[in-house]
Amino acid sequence: MPRIEPEPQSRADAPRELTLRGFVLGIALALILGAANAYLGLFAGMTVSASIPAAVISMAILRALGGATILENNLVQTVASAGEAVAAGAIFTFPALVILGGGSHLPYIEVTALCVVGATMGSLFVVFLRRAYVVDEALPFPEGVACAEVLRTAETSASATPLLWGGIISATLKAAQDIVGIIPATLSAARWVGGAAVAGSLNLSAALLGVGYIVGIRTAAMVFAGAAFAWLIAIPVLTASRHELRTLDAAVAATQIWGAQVRYLGVGAMLTGGILTLWRLRSRIAAALRDSIAAIRGRQTTTSQREDTDLAPHVIIGLILLCAPVILAICLALGASIALSVILAIALIVIAFFAAAIAGYLTGIVGASNNPVSGVTVIVLLAVALILMSMDVGRGVGPTLAILVGAIVCTAAAMAGDSLHDLATGYFVGATPRALEIGVLAGAIASSFVMAPILNLLISGYGIAGTATAKSGALAAPQAFLMAKVAQGVFAGRLPWAAIILGAVLAGMLAVLDRVLEQRGSKWRTPIMPVALGLYLPFGLSVAIALGALVHALLAPAEREESGPGLLLAAGLVAGEALMGVASGALVTAGIKLPIF
Repeated sequence: MPRIEPEPQSRADAPRELTLRGFVLGIALALILGAANAYLGLFAGMTVSASIPAAVISMAILRALGGATILENNLVQTVASAGEAVAAGAIFTFPALVILGGGSHLPYIEVTALCVVGATMGSLFVVFLRRAYVVDEALPFPEGVACAEVLRTAETSASATPLLWGGIISATLKAAQDIVGIIPATLSAARWVGGAAVAGSLNLSAALLGVGYIVGIRTAAMVFAGAAFAWLIAIPVLTASRHELRTLDAAVAATQIWGAQVRYLGVGAMLTGGILTLWRLRSRIAAALRDSIAAIRGRQTTTSQREDTDLAPHVIIGLILLCAPVILAICLALGASIALSVILAIALIVIAFFAAAIAGYLTGIVGASNNPVSGVTVIVLLAVALILMSMDVGRGVGPTLAILVGAIVCTAAAMAGDSLHDLATGYFVGATPRALEIGVLAGAIASSFVMAPILNLLISGYGIAGTATAKSGALAAPQAFLMAKVAQGVFAGRLPWAAIILGAVLAGMLAVLDRVLEQRGSKWRTPIMPVALGLYLPFGLSVAIALGALVHALLAPAEREESGPGLLLAAGLVAGEALMGVASGALVTAGIKLPIF
């Protein structure tokens, strides 16, 4: 995908950008798209960047209102996409509290406060990284480039029709499954073959097909490879060696082994992937730190060009420092000592910066939809849990404290990846960075205040698979399950270290193979994170994602730009099902028994 050169403009010639209607529309879209991605993440373990759908919707609405400019559209899209990033940080961590047995209702104040803290730090840390990653390093930022193309071409010819049709199709299918009950959500089969349990499934989900179409055949193939190894190799081998399982149904035995052992292959793979990422980016992270220190000390060269004007460093540092008392108060409320609370409050600010730097760099290469924030978070979570245990923090407090700490880092990393893509889009279309930085912060904070009710609505309506809250069509919540089991396993001493080590070995082999393929200039690579995701996703989800990518490869091989009609249709498939999922949860919460038939 070719990189677009920015179009510099003087302050006098710049079209209007920071408008009240832009903020209102952006925040409204942030809340809607955040709710949709919260459902998708709990259901499939993946979120999809909201930038392009938000840009198309924004252009349609502002064009109807009249007087819209490309920079105003860019501002709306930037504010709106913040909701998706906050949702990603929240759904990967907070539902872990339910999995740990903390009831079926998430506390509003704690969830909101931690979302605000994580979102604030993530959206502000990227200001120090913007020049290094967007301008100097010139990372590709695939979705940032595509969104800039959408904004430019839409000046005369944009259409939201494919997005609308995708939403209608997927919402109708989801309603037929969840509300009416005439179409199953999953097709599955399992049987004993020579003493081994072999199980397979396919999720009948338009959203997953859309996800596969968007991420492409290479990423989807790696997700499917991880799932195939878990379900078609590891599970049959392990069930064949466990004779006591043969009294169970094959599907039950396979699911039991997957949850107790095989899923932890993904933990080891993600740990290894995160460590290798830190090592590979060590020089760039060091450079970003040097740039940040120079900015704080006021040594960076100031510029009068509008297109290179950021928020002032002292404003950023002041807002970030305000996050420390919030972290301190929550740690104290959970029963941590004053000394431990102070240490965590200071350490989390430093850790969040590193998480933002890593996630920002990765998303600049693979795109915001593929931002592996869960991999970064699980490393931090495991490290924090081990530290807390070494400081004699009890089992009653330790896992919960570790999860809440992880939530801050996860939200910060998700916000960093999303914000940098939006700043890249702004760079390509000649926007004012400071305006976008204000916009993304506003969208993130607004979305944080509604995340707890949305999560409670979904958990009440569907429940989480494997817990007492589970209902028909329960949400898989794969990352939250992973976080809960890691935190709990550290304090209980029950982590299946053999599976974790094997997952790490598999990841190391993938890293070596990826390096070989890179040296040969191969288009096909073996990134660790998608494979790790497949290892702990239910098989049916990975199959559906792979089918969506296959459809893209077979029917639209020439469609390379994310602004194409096929990809807008796919985004509509994701949005429509996700929003209908939220609506179904609201009906169940209101006391309506679903499905009707």
